Amino acid sequence: MSNTQPGQEVEHDEHPAVQSGYKNSPDAKDQPQTPLPKFQLFLVFLIQFSEPIAASVIYPFVNQFVRDTGITRGDDRKTGYYAGVIVSVPTFT
Repeated sequence: MSNTQPGQEVEHDEHPAVQSGYKNSPDAKDQPQTPLPKFQLFLVFLIQFSEPIAASVIYPFVNQFVRDTGITRGDDRKTGYYAGVIVSVPTFT
């Protein structure tokens, strides 16, 4: 509820609760622009880009690994099942 009478002007606060983020606003001139942290963003991009590449290196070798461990006991039909288990385990952890 306001304490103003009809026809009376409302005074505005010098420091509003929500400041405008527009470049042409009076408040924008008082605030310095912060630079974009390009190097840090590049490092995050590099890590995000290299992790899936490193994780996919196992695919050509996993079938041979399953055969060499002997977990299938010579049954080559089970090789795909165990290879799938090995490849999918990291998604559940």
